[in-house]
Amino acid sequence: MRHALVRLTGLLIVLMLVLTGCNLIGIDPMMQLDEDMAAAKKKYSAVVAEYDGGQILQEDVMGSLNSEYSYMSQLYAMYGINMSASMLTDIEQDVVENAVQNVAVAKELESRGLALSDEKAEEVRTTAEENYKTAHDSILESVTGETEAEREKRAEYELYLAGYTQDALYNVQLASAQYELIEETVEGEITEVTDEQLQAAYETAVSDDETSYADAYGSFESAMTSDSTTVYWMPEGYRTVKHILVIPDSEVLQAVTTARSDLTAAEDSIEDLRAELDAVNNPEDAEAAEDEEEAEEAEETEAPRTAEEIQADIDAAEAGLDGLKEAVEKAEADCLASVQDKLDEIYGKIEAGEDFDSLIEAYGEDPGMQNEPTKTRGYYVCANSTNWDANFTAGAMALANIGDVSETPVISASGIHIIRYESDVTAGAVALDDVRDALYEDTLETMKHDHFNEELESWIAALNPVYHIDAFNLD
Repeated sequence: MRHALVRLTGLLIVLMLVLTGCNLIGIDPMMQLDEDMAAAKKKYSAVVAEYDGGQILQEDVMGSLNSEYSYMSQLYAMYGINMSASMLTDIEQDVVENAVQNVAVAKELESRGLALSDEKAEEVRTTAEENYKTAHDSILESVTGETEAEREKRAEYELYLAGYTQDALYNVQLASAQYELIEETVEGEITEVTDEQLQAAYETAVSDDETSYADAYGSFESAMTSDSTTVYWMPEGYRTVKHILVIPDSEVLQAVTTARSDLTAAEDSIEDLRAELDAVNNPEDAEAAEDEEEAEEAEETEAPRTAEEIQADIDAAEAGLDGLKEAVEKAEADCLASVQDKLDEIYGKIEAGEDFDSLIEAYGEDPGMQNEPTKTRGYYVCANSTNWDANFTAGAMALANIGDVSETPVISASGIHIIRYESDVTAGAVALDDVRDALYEDTLETMKHDHFNEELESWIAALNPVYHIDAFNLD
């Protein structure tokens, strides 16, 4: 296990440290700092990678190592995971490979006769200087020392340990700018998608979507509410609907939800009791259906109930159903009555032939009906939908014909819906012509990206890199 991982908590933590500047008996603080810096430089001189024509030293990647470690440790901490030695090794591998990649990019730019524009080069230099000054000024406020010179040297030492030198920050900015330049240049070599390539991409997209959406109703429905997702295959049984949502006061709407929940809980309880009764009346079937170990544990924890006891509970629960149903009906009636004038006004305009989309605009309170793509598309609903309230789904599927509107409003946990059946959805592959533009752009971007990555891998391979991750000295 590696020690002293505190060195890898990143600049943000380094800057938070209040350095005590302990008194060194018989040693001049400036001399001691010089010795400490020399020791650190020796430690950071470890060769962590070699390539044809050069080396990567630990010093070259300490800033990136600290930054990535800090980010990843905070990310893992959100999930209650502590960074392990193997995780640290993975980070070391990443930053060293990235450093070799930066060399490959710089060499490729040189071989192509490409360089940053004067304006971009100046931006790189200025940004690096500003970043160093910010880090320097921040840590200078934390360090101690009897003289300004001592504090300056101590700040320089702490920044070096964190990998924050002027050269390191400049190289980070330079590598980023060079990467952007070569990426833009190489991706620009791919300018079009042939018909054959587009057809192949289409067939792949259709197959992938069929795999993704065949039994994943929620994923499909979410995709159809996204303006950035193109769907190439449609499941069976879907229709589109639009609705006018009227939201009553929260109290009356919550009363409906509560009453419905109470009724559902009672019905579920009765169903469980009937299953229990069936198990008592048919013990052989029950034993076959249960795991033997679970059955033995159940027998040890509680004595089995008789059929008469279970039936009595069923009768008592069923006796209360009428009251619960009445409570639901009353809550629903009160909910509708609270906005009846508005509902009557909307239905009157529907009967008068006013445009449903215009009524959504005027009365609807669902943002999904105001924003694209659902403003135009509507919602995709089927009997097995999982993204919508069950009452909304039932109301949408109860409409018999395209163009039908709910004769009575539908109450869900979101509010009161007046639903219109917009269209049937043709199952299977979406016609290529319907998705051609989006597919072309996506395919072109993918081809550009793949082309660049293939080229980048070849440039790196040409360097014949050898990695020495075990050479890292972080003690």
